[in-house]
Amino acid sequence: MDEMHAGAGVPGDRPLELYQLADLITRHAPLIYFHPEEAYFPSTFDWYLAQAVLIDGRDQSVVARHPAPQDLPTGPADPQEPDRYWLTLDRDLAGPALEPHQAPPSDPRRGNLAQAKAYVRAVHHPDIGATDLQFWMFYPYDGPGLARLRPVELGATRCDHLLSLWPGGMHEADWELAVVRIDHATLQPSAVFTSQHKDGDAHLGPQALARLEREQGRIRLYSSLYGHATYAHAEERKLFYTWKPVLLIGMELGLVDQTRPGQSWNLGDPQNHELISTSWHDPALPEPSWLQFSGRWGALDKAGGRFTRRFVDALKALLEGHMATSVLVLHVLTLGLSALLFAFAALILGGKLGTRLLGSAADNSGPLGPRWQAHKWNGTYGFTGPPAAREWRSDGHPLARSFTGLTNLACRVPVKLVSAALGLIALPFLPKT
Repeated sequence: MDEMHAGAGVPGDRPLELYQLADLITRHAPLIYFHPEEAYFPSTFDWYLAQAVLIDGRDQSVVARHPAPQDLPTGPADPQEPDRYWLTLDRDLAGPALEPHQAPPSDPRRGNLAQAKAYVRAVHHPDIGATDLQFWMFYPYDGPGLARLRPVELGATRCDHLLSLWPGGMHEADWELAVVRIDHATLQPSAVFTSQHKDGDAHLGPQALARLEREQGRIRLYSSLYGHATYAHAEERKLFYTWKPVLLIGMELGLVDQTRPGQSWNLGDPQNHELISTSWHDPALPEPSWLQFSGRWGALDKAGGRFTRRFVDALKALLEGHMATSVLVLHVLTLGLSALLFAFAALILGGKLGTRLLGSAADNSGPLGPRWQAHKWNGTYGFTGPPAAREWRSDGHPLARSFTGLTNLACRVPVKLVSAALGLIALPFLPKT
C-alpha cells in the first residue's frame, strides 16, 4: 500500500515531507463558496502589487508605484513608527470607490478570481502528532458592512431589514484564513478552523467534522458577503458588536455576516494554491521575500467608520414603509429615542472623538501580512466552537398582531413625524457619501 495514504512511517514527532504536504493539500484543501452577490474576489499578491503604490507614512510620499515584491521594505516594523509603510490601490487605475453593484468589471477592487491562489503554510504540532494546513487568502478589497434591524416582539408585526452601511466598513486589502488540521496517524482531517474578523470557529473531533458539508469528499466553506469571513455553513451570523442601547429601547440592531452558495473556488486545484512556508523552515522551501513586508496591505484609515446621509435615508424609508404597523407606544418610544441616538452617533463617528470612543471599531486600515499575525501564523488560534443555532424572534402572539393591525392608522402620523425629526436632527451633520 502507498505509504503516503496508509499513514505508515509518519511519526507524530517528525514533520511531513514536502511531497507529502503537496499531496495532502491537493486532497484536503477546502472548497470556498462565495455569496451570489459578491463583488470583491481574491487575487494573488503580485496581481495586487501591479495595481498598487507603496506609501511612506511619514510624509505620505510614494515610495514605489506598482512595486515588485523585492521593492517592499522587510523586517519587523519600527515600534516608534508601526504604520510607517502601507500599500494602497493606484487611484489612476482604481478610481473612486462605488457601491458594489456599480463598480465596473475593470475595477481592481473586484480582484482576479481566475488567477487567485491560496498561500499555504504548514504548522507542525509534534505534541499532538498533527500538521495544520493554513490557507491564507488575499482580497484586494472589503465591501460595506451589513446590519440587521428588527423590532422586539411586544406584539409588533414582524418586519426586519438588512441595511447596507455603505461606505462604512469598506477598506482596502484583507487576509483571510482557513485551516485544515491533518492527523499524522491517518493523514485525514481531524479539525477545521475558520477565521472571522477578530474571532473564529473551531470544529474539533469526529462529531464536529461529520457536521461539515462536503462535496465529492472535499470540505465546503463559505466566504461572507463583502467581508470575506469564513464559515462552515451558509447562514447569517451576528457579529461581535451588538448595540445594547438599541435593544433596550425596543429595537435590535446588529452587524451581521451573510453567507450563501454562489460561485465556488476549489483550493485543491494545484493552480489555486501555493505552498510557501513551513514552521520547521524546511531548507528546500525558503520563504518568499514578500512575507517579510511588515507594513499594511491596504491604506491606513483609522477613522473610517461613519454613517452617511444615504444610510439615514434608508432608515427613514424603512420606518415609514415597513414599521408603521407596530403599536403606537412602541413607535414613539423606540423611534424617538433612536433618532437621538443615531444623530449623536453620526456626529461623532467620523471625527477624532468617535475614533477614540470606538477604538478598533472605527479602524478601516488594511491588515498586516500573514507573517505578522503571529498567533495565527504559529498555529495558536484560540477559536471557539460555533454558537448554537438560534432563530430570530417570532411574530408575537396572534391577539397582539390583531391589536397591531387595528392601531395601524393611528401609528402612521406619529411615525412620519418621528421620521421627519430623524432627518432634521441627523442629516445636517452627515456627509452625502
